[in-house]
Amino acid sequence: MSALSPSLDDLRREVDEELEGFLRGCAVRLPENEPLIHELLRVIQAGGKRLRPAFCYWGFRAAGGTHGDAIVTASASLELLHTFALVHDDIMDASDERRGQPSVHALHGVEVALLVGDLALALADECLFGSGFVDSRLVRAFGPYSVMRQEVIAGQYLDVRATSKKEISETEVRHIAALKSGRYSIEKPLVIGAKLADAPPHLVDALSGFGEPLGEAFQFRDDLLGTFGDRSSIGKPIDSDIREGKRNLLYALAVEALEEEDRAFLVQRWGGGSSLSDSDLRGLRGLIEASGARAKTEQLIVELAHNANRSLDEAPIDEGARAALRDLARFVTTRTV
Repeated sequence: MSALSPSLDDLRREVDEELEGFLRGCAVRLPENEPLIHELLRVIQAGGKRLRPAFCYWGFRAAGGTHGDAIVTASASLELLHTFALVHDDIMDASDERRGQPSVHALHGVEVALLVGDLALALADECLFGSGFVDSRLVRAFGPYSVMRQEVIAGQYLDVRATSKKEISETEVRHIAALKSGRYSIEKPLVIGAKLADAPPHLVDALSGFGEPLGEAFQFRDDLLGTFGDRSSIGKPIDSDIREGKRNLLYALAVEALEEEDRAFLVQRWGGGSSLSDSDLRGLRGLIEASGARAKTEQLIVELAHNANRSLDEAPIDEGARAALRDLARFVTTRTV
């Protein structure tokens, strides 16, 4: 039985209700932005797990905070930040589909999509600072919030640069994954939530120690789903990472392990875009399997999850919050969506 109370679904509903009310209010205050806000609502309502709000919420609860409108609103701000990242990421990757729906730039062009993403980033700030927490707690939370925004941009920049590399080390891949996804998805939301509860430094450090390896595991599970997942579950083509030439952990491990002919095929065809045939895609997936890269990634996820849970066991937090965070950790490392 899950220890999450509210459950992930219940919290998602509260966050979504908050986001809808907040965004519709923004449209009333500045009607000229209404078309852009309509697109934000469309992207948000198309799906998503609301994991960043969930980790922010449970970081707050782990630090002794109680359920209320302020933490739901503050947590919801992280979904707006995530929407900014998704809209801009789709532009850079030329991805025409997100959560089973057309991406913003596919519907309205790059110029409008850039503005939609920019507005999401601006409104995320407004949502956080209008959440109702006292100024001293907001100031404390702003530190990791600001770092998180900078890290995700830096990680995306490094990811873009990496696509031109034929070889990339596991160390480099893991650094990029931590910046562009792991910390901003799990570690920083936990810390932001804890600081909104005025947690002491040692508790913040403990939650960060839990979130850092878990964030890595989350991203590597995402890599596996992006190559071997089910399209109907993940809401986008499962060949997109291969066609776009993502220099992820699967690619790095496979290039290191494969022999000359197979290695050359992987390097030459990975990132082949629309020129890749179904046969090419099957061949590339087969090489990821045969190289041991898929199995090694699965094993690394297990190890990272173990490290995260060990840190969680040692954290000085309420047992109910510990059980809830353990449930979330299990979900993000074993998920199929």
